[in-house]
Amino acid sequence: MSDSRLTREQSKALTRERVLDAARVVFASRGFHGASVEEIAAEAGYSTGALYSNFEGKEDLFLALMEREVDRHTEEIAAAVRDRSSVTERALGGSAQWMTVIEREPELLLLFMEFWAYGARDAQVRERVAGSFARAREVLTRLIADATRDFDLELTMPAQELAVAIDALADGVARQKLADPSAVPDDLMGNVVTLLLAGASRPATGRAAGRAAGTGTRSAP
Repeated sequence: MSDSRLTREQSKALTRERVLDAARVVFASRGFHGASVEEIAAEAGYSTGALYSNFEGKEDLFLALMEREVDRHTEEIAAAVRDRSSVTERALGGSAQWMTVIEREPELLLLFMEFWAYGARDAQVRERVAGSFARAREVLTRLIADATRDFDLELTMPAQELAVAIDALADGVARQKLADPSAVPDDLMGNVVTLLLAGASRPATGRAAGRAAGTGTRSAP
């Protein structure tokens, strides 16, 4: 469908996405503080008026972009985990996807760190930033719960706490990989997640655990 045939709502949504795409390019190149709304608007092919009609300003645009990217990459990781044949395979699949993101989009990882730092420093936007990361942890929590159900396991600690630990591990691995790539083997994340979850899971009490044991799923969700 050509732009001329879009409804007003569709046209506005398309403009918003194009501005977000342009913001991703400019913020990735210059960082939050180095980027300007003029440069972002030019990258999108619009005037600054189009930017301000969709966002309150540079801060709002940056926060919206990071929320979109966190959600997108969380879904990519979830897709890499779902429907795998064992708990260990799910852990390795999700970890491998995260390592792919680090290798493919290092500049985006730096923006995630800016996003975190921005929320940590500014109480006025902290709730919004925390909410975005909380949604990612909720997805991880569901993936852990699904794995324990699918493979007849039970956890020795709450799934929510495991999700926090894995999320923190992912952040730390990304930081180390960006600073010193040779210090972080590509399979490190998967191996550590597997060990972490192996220590926090066991065959479900009073349930047939043969299916889990037979598929090697004692390791991790």
